[in-house]
Amino acid sequence: MRHDSRSATRYALYLAVLPKYRTECIKILHEQLGDELSIFISDAHLDESVRSGIPEHLFKSVSIHRILKRRAFIQTGHIAEALRAETSIVDLNPRSVTAWLILLVRAVLRRRTLVWGHIHPQAGPQSKTAFLRLMMRRLASGTLSYTYRDAEKASADLPGKLVWVAPNSLYRASVIQPAIADPPLERTELTYVGRFAPAKKVDLLVRAFAKAVASIPEMRLRLIGGGVTEQELRLLAHDLGVAEKVEFSGWIDELDALRPYYERSFCSTSPGFAGLGLTQSLGFGVPMIVADDEPHSPEIELAAVGGVEFFAAESVDEMADSIIRMWETKERMPLSDVSEYVRDRYSAEAMADGLKSALTNAPGYSSLEGIK
Repeated sequence: MRHDSRSATRYALYLAVLPKYRTECIKILHEQLGDELSIFISDAHLDESVRSGIPEHLFKSVSIHRILKRRAFIQTGHIAEALRAETSIVDLNPRSVTAWLILLVRAVLRRRTLVWGHIHPQAGPQSKTAFLRLMMRRLASGTLSYTYRDAEKASADLPGKLVWVAPNSLYRASVIQPAIADPPLERTELTYVGRFAPAKKVDLLVRAFAKAVASIPEMRLRLIGGGVTEQELRLLAHDLGVAEKVEFSGWIDELDALRPYYERSFCSTSPGFAGLGLTQSLGFGVPMIVADDEPHSPEIELAAVGGVEFFAAESVDEMADSIIRMWETKERMPLSDVSEYVRDRYSAEAMADGLKSALTNAPGYSSLEGIK
């Protein structure tokens, strides 16, 4: 998306990154707002493994400078456009010096600015840094929340401040369907999709699988993703004697490429903190095993609609028991009602509609809209 530099931007998104999974949402927003919208993002975040991935024609690139021993960052380029816009959206992230700058300058100029992100830090509303997000929201004209429950919290925190929900989503509604092969396949795989990183605790999964598969030899473990602990996980599977039952499939991003794996899954799992992988799995109608005491992302609100089996965090035995229970109930698969719920409330269209409503100052959050 290219703009004549002589014309003012009406709506601006000035953000650290927009990862690949935001592509469908941003395409829809662009279809709705056209050249009235300008998007400014950097190639990678403070954590350089988090990278922008939306099509290049939809944004203008800005530089990022990591400072204070990589505890904060400054973005440069096109800031004047974000300052002039009728409405600008910035990250609800206290580590972004640029977000603070845009908020402060536009507040002095009495221009409408919104913050978009997690309402509270991962450590929760009682963390030492929670007040910084609250300060950003006080400066802003309103807040965009990733989830319905966070919108409720945001409204309670600052009564009278406007709140919108842009539910954290991956796919267009038309492709959110239960994963069913034709003809149906036997569901023998326990599936993990995501990063292989210490916080994700994939080693706990491998250990629990090794205990469960001793009782159910036909079970298989599918690990989709990659990361710094991959070699350790391969060695662990070998040491536990289950290497031939554990399949490492590498990174797979595209929905059509992922669907066949979910068609063979009796459940998925998140042994560490859960995030968008829960939305993905339930959209396919595949239940997920989740640790009960982890700093989950707000998407964990979906557990209220079913399809989630919790186990005691860090417990190999309890996770193994949960795996066996899910195997024993696999005949109920797929969970069509859960998939429909995700399609109705967590589609790329729903996310784009939330962003558009916020940008255009249309009515926003008013209730949990069906969240139990």
